[in-house]
Amino acid sequence: MKVIEIKEEEFKEKIKEGKVLIDCYATWCGPCKMLSPIIDELANEIDTYKFYKLDVDNCDEITKEYGIMSIPTILIFENNTLKEKLVGFKSKEELEEILNK
Repeated sequence: MKVIEIKEEEFKEKIKEGKVLIDCYATWCGPCKMLSPIIDELANEIDTYKFYKLDVDNCDEITKEYGIMSIPTILIFENNTLKEKLVGFKSKEELEEILNK
């Protein structure tokens, strides 16, 4: 699966069903750029999740609602419920462990 860029208005619809990982990033963020290829790899390897990217510079409501103060932040949902909020760069191994719980 491919990582799909979503807009703020699509967010609520995307997290409604199933397991979803949302990579909250900004184009100017160095650690976000380091994390992006890892998220891409995981999207190709793990088919039990849907993977999305959300540019926080264009998402005031979501950043407030989920208390996103630092990036990268990864939000992991299952059927509309936030299961994990990960702040900062994470290795592929760390993310695999969390996603395979």
